[in-house]
Amino acid sequence: MHSFLKNFGYFLIWGDSYLVLFFIHSLFVSPITVENYFLEYWQVALYLFEWFGEINYVLGSYINWLLALPAALIFFLRFFFTTFIGVLIVRKINSISAHK
Repeated sequence: MHSFLKNFGYFLIWGDSYLVLFFIHSLFVSPITVENYFLEYWQVALYLFEWFGEINYVLGSYINWLLALPAALIFFLRFFFTTFIGVLIVRKINSISAHK
């Protein structure tokens, strides 16, 4: 089980390296919003966001705010979060292995 968790941690660290390319592209080549990104690549997700936004006014306002953010911010936050979780998993497994 420790081997699986360690490999999963390394996957989280290195698996999203393409997000760095998306981040650079969305900053310098063609700045886009989250809505445009979903419209181009994840159309089903955009429809789900719009459907959830119709539930009530507050949720709709929050979703509209989220969709207006620059996509570079979302790419960076997702990369940072998954890398952080991966580092935590690998550190924990290494500390457990060192104490055996």
